Amino acid sequence: MADLAAELLLERRGEYFVDCTLGSGGHSRVLLNKADWSIRLLGLDRDPDAIEKVRISPKPGSEVSLVCGSFEGIERHIQEWGHPQVDGILADFGQSSDQLDDPERGFSYRFDGPLDMRYDPTRGVTADDLVNNLNVDELTRIFRDFGEERGAGRIARAIVRHRPLHRTHQLAGVIRKSSPSNFIEKTLARVFMALRVAVNDELAAIEEFLPAALSSLKPHGRLVLISYDSLQDRRVKDFLKGEGRGCVCPPKFPVCVCGKLPEIAILTKKVVRPDEDEVKINPRSRSAKLRAAEKLPKE
Repeated sequence: MADLAAELLLERRGEYFVDCTLGSGGHSRVLLNKADWSIRLLGLDRDPDAIEKVRISPKPGSEVSLVCGSFEGIERHIQEWGHPQVDGILADFGQSSDQLDDPERGFSYRFDGPLDMRYDPTRGVTADDLVNNLNVDELTRIFRDFGEERGAGRIARAIVRHRPLHRTHQLAGVIRKSSPSNFIEKTLARVFMALRVAVNDELAAIEEFLPAALSSLKPHGRLVLISYDSLQDRRVKDFLKGEGRGCVCPPKFPVCVCGKLPEIAILTKKVVRPDEDEVKINPRSRSAKLRAAEKLPKE
């Protein structure tokens, strides 16, 4: 969906754009290539490996600045970039393939590696810390709230019984032994996702980012958001719905007394999903959900 994201961002022909989740630079390259005028792009990623590895060559006249930093600090990063507001912001809340396919990062149950799961491997607690130090109730809450896993309590108890667990395959083995065999792949995916979300405090970061991103947009600036699970998408949808709503007076009031005006116009009336061709090329895009909005000028 990189093409659609770029088209939505560029429709107003702005100059300053932010890719808040740079990853391997795919979205940024499409954005730079589709603009037939000079643009300035700020690329952010909390993973220092991504910033170190990515190589982006802009067209003559365009500029790219890459910064290691998390998207919830977008206002500060934009200020430090030297532009108080920008014309477009993109955030893709999925994981990069580089992270998933590196066993040493510990994100996937398909590869054996250390239980790390940090986006920034230089700071914060690891999945190893959580798995080996939290009690049953705490682990249950993580698997239930962040993974929507029905067998959260059963899996948490099994983990505590088999501790210490320091490798992804050790953890996956415990999950397999303590869970019904049907849909075991989905169970593994949910538990590993829950730990990743907890390690990186992902949902709180999204909740902090959304209002900051809106504040960082110029009038008529565009916000494009791509989520990958119901927890992420629910926060995006609720935020856009709230900011797109005008009067919030009780229905029984004959006239509006709150004076609230919509902050945004929602550009995607329904969530946009990848088509079959894109999924064939990139199966990991299957669960992607794109939503977009435009900031309205103050009257």
